[in-house]
Amino acid sequence: MAALTKTVVVTGATGAQGGGLVDALLSAGSKKIRGITRSCSSKKAKNLAAKGVEVVEADLGNKASLSKAFTGADELFLVTDFFAAGASYEGEFQQGKNAVDAAKEAGIKFVVFSALEGMPTDVKEKLPSLGGGLTVAHFESKNAVSDYLAKSGLSYALLRPCNFYENMINFTFYQKQDDGSYAFSDNMGTAPHAWHSVSTIGLTAAAILEDPSKYKGKSVPAVGEHIGLPAMAQIVSDVTGKTVKYAPVSDEVFASLPIPSAQNLANMNSYYKQWSYYDDLRPMSERVETGPTFKEWAEAHSKALKAKLE
Repeated sequence: MAALTKTVVVTGATGAQGGGLVDALLSAGSKKIRGITRSCSSKKAKNLAAKGVEVVEADLGNKASLSKAFTGADELFLVTDFFAAGASYEGEFQQGKNAVDAAKEAGIKFVVFSALEGMPTDVKEKLPSLGGGLTVAHFESKNAVSDYLAKSGLSYALLRPCNFYENMINFTFYQKQDDGSYAFSDNMGTAPHAWHSVSTIGLTAAAILEDPSKYKGKSVPAVGEHIGLPAMAQIVSDVTGKTVKYAPVSDEVFASLPIPSAQNLANMNSYYKQWSYYDDLRPMSERVETGPTFKEWAEAHSKALKAKLE
């Protein structure tokens, strides 16, 4: 076997997106993997180390730690975390700026950034303001990082993710009804939108890193399929044996829920619902990896879905 000559630094290696890429890179076996985590002593970090990943402790909020962690590497997968940054535009932008500056200093040759678009003017005019000129803050902070990366002089590609299938396990709240069925709600509406699995992000990022010159300066969508929440509810019903329904609520009701960043998330879902920009930027025709459909993913994760309904 030929020696592995390139080292890919994966930020968020124990998280969803970074973890998806680590899995894809381990499967391909063509590059050395340096996984960045805030705690090398965590169970997930130890599991990665056991698989042959070089696990390094660093924090996106600490540029010096990143500079050290990136030294000697060739490529970088960068995923910033709005919520870990205190659900703050400024905090997430600083994470991205720290990573870009550290990558430049360390001589990183190519960066794949998990990006989201800024809000078009007509969207900003019609959705409730969050203050400070923001409308969907985590989209706008990631877009600001993209702009900073583009001006840095580094070679890069933007990976454009969408809704995660895994949200149906990790974040969806299923309420049991009087008749024994279950219902879940948000303000996204019933129309199909772009969704994918974590594995699709990993496979897409890995494909970009296999041929950086092909994707240099481009935005590459990660998407499994375009599907609506009523259809997803039916699939969850089919794989769990429980009756599950989607019950849409208004933007105002969702924004009033006692959850972190409720207005921001309500604006995001309203953006999906009212404007085609979101799905237009994630065309099936331009994806580089197909990934599983929601039905395929749900069948593979039926045990976890059933556990949510018990």
